[in-house]
Amino acid sequence: MVRREPRERLVGIDWLEMFVNEDVGRDYSADGFRSRGYCVLERDYGTKTMAEMFTILDNSGHPFIEVRRAPRGLDSGAAKCVYQLGDAYIKLANMYCYDANPVRLMLDFLEREKYYIKKIYRIDLYTDFEIFDSGDRPDKVVRRIVNHTYSKINQSHRRVSGADTWTECFDNWVSWGKQGSMVSTKIYDKTKELRETGMHKPYIVETWRRAGYIDDVVNLTREGHAVQMWRLEFSIKGNAKGWIYIDKNDSEDGGRHSLPHNLTLYSTRQGVVNAIANLIPYYFRFKIYEEGKRKSLCKDKTLFIFDKDEYEDGYRLTNESDIERVRNVEFEDDVIAVNHLVRAKIKLAGSEFENQLTDVITELQQRIDRRSMKIYGKESDVF
Repeated sequence: MVRREPRERLVGIDWLEMFVNEDVGRDYSADGFRSRGYCVLERDYGTKTMAEMFTILDNSGHPFIEVRRAPRGLDSGAAKCVYQLGDAYIKLANMYCYDANPVRLMLDFLEREKYYIKKIYRIDLYTDFEIFDSGDRPDKVVRRIVNHTYSKINQSHRRVSGADTWTECFDNWVSWGKQGSMVSTKIYDKTKELRETGMHKPYIVETWRRAGYIDDVVNLTREGHAVQMWRLEFSIKGNAKGWIYIDKNDSEDGGRHSLPHNLTLYSTRQGVVNAIANLIPYYFRFKIYEEGKRKSLCKDKTLFIFDKDEYEDGYRLTNESDIERVRNVEFEDDVIAVNHLVRAKIKLAGSEFENQLTDVITELQQRIDRRSMKIYGKESDVF
């Protein structure tokens, strides 16, 4: 299997938006921020759900933070209003997502302005590349995906954008996921997008130059040759509640742990690599399609190849119901076992096996109690 050229994998955050609640008594209007020394660009309109929308600028006049606040419908007492007083959305401007530590910028701003974090509303993680680790050209792979030569596992809802001209047929991007999906996936020609939009994002091109993909930021070339950069992007929405970690070597806790979905998970480059590497097996997995053959029997088409020391394996992004399931299944397995053993003990009362069963039951009950204290902060009430 082919490995990619020895260049550091290029990963990062392209969108970072938080759902927060404002501190009581503090002025979070545009004028309130101005009174604290910020330069603010107001819009004359809000959104369907938020009455106010404005952008906080940096010292050079570039967008820094975008704010949507003042929920509509609170005064009327509308039953359908899902917001509370003080709810707001805080989005880091795209340019600052390419800062060395965008998560730190966001957290510092929220702390300085005394916001209460409710959840990550949206975070987009990306990896940019010229060729897949497998050696496959992205444009050829996308064409095979569209033609169903490669069939995707999971996320069957697909959208495609491209052109079919007299001289050629090409695909600019393919995306998967429905509106409201916890994760949506997209692969697209980033170079083409930047050229068509007038190169208004030089900070993205600069990341390519620093990573060694290009040496000419104007013509997007390396050693005089045109470079075509592609991007795989995962957009994680607010209904993501955490990551499940399955450790097969951990017998004490049944090998299952859950991590809350918070910004600290993405505060380092390694954290972003870990997330992308664990998203790919579920949200960017393909099989080589063979007509009349079961999906499970078709060969995998591996495109990204992560070294074992490159990331921490075993994580899966999940929603709240799955988190609760993981929290409970470790109890359920042992509780079921304990109940069966108790029944067996009753039947074997007075026999040579009674004491052995008592020891096993005691050990399982202690393990249940340890897990209960660890997860819920209280002892279990099994019996």
